[in-house]
Amino acid sequence: APRVSADRTMVEQVLLNLTRNGIQAMESQATALDRRMLRLAVRAVNEQWIEFTVTDAGPGIAPDVAQRLFTPFFTTRSEGMGLGLSLCRTVIEQHGGALDYSTSASGARFVFTLRAA
Repeated sequence: APRVSADRTMVEQVLLNLTRNGIQAMESQATALDRRMLRLAVRAVNEQWIEFTVTDAGPGIAPDVAQRLFTPFFTTRSEGMGLGLSLCRTVIEQHGGALDYSTSASGARFVFTLRAA
């Protein structure tokens, strides 16, 4: 796998949060058991950037939720604090990278970049 220069613990937390969100998105009855798949991928975009992708097969992100997705304290879960995605974006930006997403009826895809080592 390509190497990055980053705080290992912080990047692990970003991956853990994105993975947990994807799993929770697929736990609803809207996603059949045989369709539930979470995909993590890493690839070198070029000599300077490494791209990490977390893709789920959940119902996607509703437009009204998407508008506030990275807003601190915004959550759609009763037990959530609404800090996960906001902190993920902050961590990645502090490392000089970017975090974004795309969504469709067949799931959500979160992509972040970090500088290559």
